[in-house]
Amino acid sequence: MSQESKDPKIPKFPSLFPAKAEPSSPFYAMLQSAPQDYLLQQDEQHESPLDYPVYYFFYGTLTAPSQLKRIIDLADEPKLRKAEIFGYTIANWGDYPALINVRQGQVVTGYAYLIRSKEEAQKLSYYETNAYTVADCWIYFRDEEEPKEVGGKVFMYAGDAQALLEQRFDRKLWRRQMGGKLG
Repeated sequence: MSQESKDPKIPKFPSLFPAKAEPSSPFYAMLQSAPQDYLLQQDEQHESPLDYPVYYFFYGTLTAPSQLKRIIDLADEPKLRKAEIFGYTIANWGDYPALINVRQGQVVTGYAYLIRSKEEAQKLSYYETNAYTVADCWIYFRDEEEPKEVGGKVFMYAGDAQALLEQRFDRKLWRRQMGGKLG
């Protein structure tokens, strides 16, 4: 027996669990008692930003203010904020650091900067190449300024993260992928 949603914007799905199913774990029981649209709801507190400005978290070459200034064509050196993100680790992708998902408790320290426009974000993406993809993250600042935490963006490795963790790296393939972007 499925519950019907009264909100016309919420799609009508059958119940996640049959009515006569026996819960085999507390998690199963919790999901069975959850509202029908539970899995479709976004966490309001950690909702990712859709517009600019938006903080980007940096952990590699972009932590150097002079490098960031050059890449996004700023008049002055940017003021970076010391920050960290949880649930990630850094692996080596050739000569470059690559952020990948890992166990929940791990932390990556770096810096965050408020990217003010889509054009600045595009310049960053061009610099990072297709080897990285932009992902949502939750940034925790480690300074005395506000905000103390915020939803933001980060560049994550777009390739085989497991290969990086196992230190299986093909330098010839990496050089071909990087093309003229080396140095």
